[in-house]
Amino acid sequence: MFCSTPWRISLLCLFLALALPATAATLPDLWPLQPNPTTLSNQLAAAQAVPPVLQPALQFQKTFCAILAGAPASVWRDDIEKCARLTGNDPVTQGIREAARPWLARVWMEDLAAVLRNYYQRHVSFPDTLTALGKDLPESLRVDPWGQPWVYSPHTPTGFAHQLNQRYQLGTTRNPRLSSLHDAITNRRPPPGGWKITPQDIGGARALQFQSATANSLIQPGGTVDGCVLMFVGDGWALLGGPEQLFTVTY
Repeated sequence: MFCSTPWRISLLCLFLALALPATAATLPDLWPLQPNPTTLSNQLAAAQAVPPVLQPALQFQKTFCAILAGAPASVWRDDIEKCARLTGNDPVTQGIREAARPWLARVWMEDLAAVLRNYYQRHVSFPDTLTALGKDLPESLRVDPWGQPWVYSPHTPTGFAHQLNQRYQLGTTRNPRLSSLHDAITNRRPPPGGWKITPQDIGGARALQFQSATANSLIQPGGTVDGCVLMFVGDGWALLGGPEQLFTVTY
């Protein structure tokens, strides 16, 4: 949980950034690998001539910027949920959906933590399974944002054998050790990268060859490399949807 002062300062920084003169930015600048929320907010506010196909990616980035700035989840929760629930299989939708779901999972994990705390107050231990929460567990929280079961495991600290289930681990099926919202912001890890990227042509359509120590993939938009979705191929740059964020690469 955030105390009030840090997120208020962060929101003030965002407000001041939006009030500053607009900084010219190219399209690739709008999805940097290492975003600075203050600078990026100014660039997003001034963004012009964004192709219609990338407008949803621009909206996601504005929400992502609020997350990085430390705004409380109540500010951006509805927007990230809309991103996570996007339907369709076009490359842009795929990338946004996969980038949004880990953030939504963290919000839901905080909701689950509140339910588990209430259970603990009544039983002085956490349940053996989430099913034991019964009707106290809202229907909307019974599966993670991918529609898979939560990975929940209670445990008993060493030396407390007479007090079972005093701690627990909670995560998603895709990432059983998904970091908390606070840790994800303060200790954010950039998505994978380091590829050698070569443009190719497949039947007259653009494709990119990604080569690294872990990858050698020739893909078109909609394909994946190292868990990242190739969303859009521009002139000398491409937009990818990685775990938890969108980012651009150049070639």
